Amino acid sequence: MRFVLDSSVAIASMKPAEPGHADALAFLERARAAVAAGAARVLAPPELWLEVYVAEQRLAASRRGAPATASALGGLAVELVAPADEGAVVEFLALLTKRMRGRRPFANATDLVYLWAAHRTDATVVTLDEGLLKYHGVVCDVTRPQHARLA
Repeated sequence: MRFVLDSSVAIASMKPAEPGHADALAFLERARAAVAAGAARVLAPPELWLEVYVAEQRLAASRRGAPATASALGGLAVELVAPADEGAVVEFLALLTKRMRGRRPFANATDLVYLWAAHRTDATVVTLDEGLLKYHGVVCDVTRPQHARLA
């Protein structure tokens, strides 16, 4: 199984009050075990690291000297997926536009990199982001952490 991990899952796992917190934590634990067993691959665009790092820093600053929590991505092998050239991006955007059949084809640019990575690797995006969930089946599968089958 191949999954593209959206930052919303990692970020929700760090915030107990966040909707989806328990599902995010459970998914990341299952993902670590599945990757270690060779039953799954977790992929992501490079933006994942930036988004999670910024969220971790903000959370640490908001705690004013409280001990930092462990990194949400700690112990999880994440393979980065990046476009080889502009042509790959242009081709993907053309396909997305075609498949949206007149509906608004473009999410925000950050969402697009997760969709692109999943399309490129024939993977499923795992997300808590409602905007991304609306793209299920357009260029790839998109699911919530609690619905992701890791084995």
